[in-house]
Amino acid sequence: MAGTLPPMIRFALFTPWVGCLCFSASALPAATPRYSVHESATPEKVSLVVLRDDTARVEAAVAPTEGGELSSLRVEFQGRWIELLYRGGSYAPAPGFRGKASVLWPALGSSVPRDAKPVNGKIESEYDYDGRRYPMPQHGFARTKPWRVVRSWANETEAAVEVALVDDAATRAQYPFGFELHITYRLSEGKVELQHAVTASAANTAPMFFSIGNHIAFAVPLLPGSPLDGYKIESPARLEYLRGADGAPDGTTRERSFSPAVPLSSIKVLPAVSFGGMPGDPWFRVIDASGLGVKVSHHGESLPSAPFIQFNLYGGTADGFFCPEPFFGLHNSFNKRAGLVEVSPGQAWRWLVRVEPERR
Repeated sequence: MAGTLPPMIRFALFTPWVGCLCFSASALPAATPRYSVHESATPEKVSLVVLRDDTARVEAAVAPTEGGELSSLRVEFQGRWIELLYRGGSYAPAPGFRGKASVLWPALGSSVPRDAKPVNGKIESEYDYDGRRYPMPQHGFARTKPWRVVRSWANETEAAVEVALVDDAATRAQYPFGFELHITYRLSEGKVELQHAVTASAANTAPMFFSIGNHIAFAVPLLPGSPLDGYKIESPARLEYLRGADGAPDGTTRERSFSPAVPLSSIKVLPAVSFGGMPGDPWFRVIDASGLGVKVSHHGESLPSAPFIQFNLYGGTADGFFCPEPFFGLHNSFNKRAGLVEVSPGQAWRWLVRVEPERR
C-alpha cells in the first residue's frame, strides 16, 4: 500500500525525524569547559580566586589579600572532595601554625646579625646593608602584605591567576630596593604551578639580593581517618645541612636517605631540618596510606653559590601537618651574605614550583 503513495507523502509519513534532528541539534547545550575560574570567599570573608579542573577533579584557591598565597588545594578522591593543605581554606583564629602555603620572600627564617643582643629577652630579626641596619621579619614580609590581582583566565589548556606585590614606603623601610614580585598560579592537567617572576627596578643602584621559599603545609593524614603509620615521604635527597647556634646551616652535613620512602613517624623534623645538593630539579613526595599523595618540585632560572637549601622539612605525625618546603637560599642569608639570588637593576629572575596531587 505504501508503495502506491505519492513520493512527498511517503517522505512525510516515514521520515519525520529528519526535521526534528535539525532543530534539536541547534538546541543542544554547549559542552562544559574543563577549566574555569571564579571568585569566592571563606566564612571569614577572605576573598579567593578559585581555579578548577573538572576533568582531573582538582581545585586550587589563591588568597590575594593574605600574602598572595595558595590557600586551598582540593582533589576528588574515593567519591568525596579532600582538602590537602593543613588548615586549607580557613582563616578562623586558631592556635599554633596557620598552615596553607605562605610565600617566603625576600628572606628565609630569621635574620640575626653577629653582634645581635637580646632586647627584653628577644633577639630582633634584622640585617646590615650599606652602612645601615634594617629590620626584616622572619621569612620576609611578602606573606603579610596584600597582593594585587593582575588578571585571571581560563581556556582550553589551563585555569590561571596572576598576582603581584610591588615595593612601597613600608617595604623600603625594611628592604631598600624597588621590585615587582609576580606569581602566576596555573592549574593544568591536574597539576598546580607557581610561576614566580622577581624583577628589580631599573632605578636600583646595586644588584638586588634575596632568598625565596614556600611554607606549603599538607594535612597529616591526607585522607581523614587514614593510619598515621602509613604516611610516608620520599625524595632523592641525600644531604642534610646541619644548623649552628643562629639556626642557619653552619657548613656541616650528614647523609640522610628517603629512597625508598620512609614513614614520617620515623623521623624528627621539629625543629626543622634542611636538605640540599640534589641533582636536577629537587623534589619531595608525601604518600598517604589511602593511596593519596602529593609531589612538590621546583626549578630556579639560575643558582646561588653553594651551599643553599633546596627543601626545608617541618612538622610530623603528632602535629597534624607536614611541610616539604621548597627553598632557594639559606636561613639568615642577608647577614651571612650567602645563599642569595642577585638580580641586576632592570633584570628579572624566575622560579617555578610544581605541586602534583597523585592518586594510587
